[in-house]
Amino acid sequence: MRLIKVSAPLGRGADVAKLAFNEGIKDVSIYNAAKHSAEGDVKNQDVIEIATSTPKGKHFIDALLGAEFFDRQNFSVAVRQPRSILSSENLRELTRPLVDPATDIFEELWQFSHITIGFIGRVFIAACLLAYGLIHQKILIIIAGLLFLPLLPLLLAIGFGSWTKQPKLVLQAFLAFITATVLLLLGGAAIGAVSSPPVQYDEFNSLPVTFVIALAVGIAAGLANVDDVGNRAMIGLAATSQIAIVPVWFGICLVLGFPATTGESELTKHALSFPLTILTIIGASLATYVLLGAASQRLKNVRNE
Repeated sequence: MRLIKVSAPLGRGADVAKLAFNEGIKDVSIYNAAKHSAEGDVKNQDVIEIATSTPKGKHFIDALLGAEFFDRQNFSVAVRQPRSILSSENLRELTRPLVDPATDIFEELWQFSHITIGFIGRVFIAACLLAYGLIHQKILIIIAGLLFLPLLPLLLAIGFGSWTKQPKLVLQAFLAFITATVLLLLGGAAIGAVSSPPVQYDEFNSLPVTFVIALAVGIAAGLANVDDVGNRAMIGLAATSQIAIVPVWFGICLVLGFPATTGESELTKHALSFPLTILTIIGASLATYVLLGAASQRLKNVRNE
């Protein structure tokens, strides 16, 4: 369910309402408000409020972004997800959870792509926990480390941003992913420096199995990211287990040395599994977005310049 608030230039409220009615929304509220700027300017505007289902909200926002009169400089759109809505609309239709508005997905992926102190701290601590678990084959500690890692949204952002013509999102997500990868290597090396060999973890999958798992994770991630329901955390855990273990393992082995049982062909396979997983998840999630209509090309009208 969505509560949508559109602030529009005075006189444009009727145009926005018409778009809503065309998308099956039964009623809207329109009122006037005064917009005050920091410079002291006061401008009257129309405010349109809509309470509707998630799919209808998505179609309305797509229509608004594609309207000839839409201008990001003069319009603002705020979308909220309420716990409940009581109205004359049928509850079965009102509570339909699929597909989320593209703007919701877009801004959520932007939030995950920022490189902050929190991001750096979480990734490094997770890398250290993961490294300790890999060295001593402690499955619960490995899982604890994987739960901290925000890697999956970065890959989703790269695919989603590429399709919707958002180069700044793609670049930001790419830089965040590179930063995370370096932190994973450093975390592995740091724990390796205070540990003793050998590295006990050896449960790597073959390349075909890695591809199939990454394909499934990419599709599931795309489905979860466009749906109001579902457990995204567990999908993120499955994705990071495919991605994070490789750089952490290499970071450990650069300090402690590679296991005697690991030959050159095995090292090549481990190294190839990393880009294979990344590219497969990006491609599978993007295909899911496109097939569900979640990656709207109309987002180019809200490009972050």
